Amino acid sequence: MSYRPSPLVRLRGLLAADGQLAVALPEAQRLAELNLRFAGVVPPAVAKACHVASVQAETAVVFCANGAAASRVRAQAKALASALSGRNAPVNALKVKVRADWARTERPEKFDLPPQALHAFRALDEALPEGGLKEAVERMLRRRGG
Repeated sequence: MSYRPSPLVRLRGLLAADGQLAVALPEAQRLAELNLRFAGVVPPAVAKACHVASVQAETAVVFCANGAAASRVRAQAKALASALSGRNAPVNALKVKVRADWARTERPEKFDLPPQALHAFRALDEALPEGGLKEAVERMLRRRGG
């Protein structure tokens, strides 16, 4: 599964509708294209954790959600710079910044155990001899309210 940045369809309509905001449309399109090129070069996990924020004076500014992704981008800086270079905006260097606040991961929804499963774990707890496994099952039952 490859990473694709969000489509700009709705954003394009919003920017085109307002004359003052319309000047931002070409820059938004350019950044979307740069992020697609970026995602095509780096591994999918890095593409999800990082994005190209701007290009200033032939230097692309890349924000990463964590240090591991930033380290990977820094290691591939030369290859990424050449991949991001275009005829209208050459990129000779990358500036990588860790910005953990922009990309908070969504916490997965916790699913509770059905009553039948809790009953089965209670029966298992009663049948187990004293030891580490019995203690682990007891802790799990306490957390689950069983």
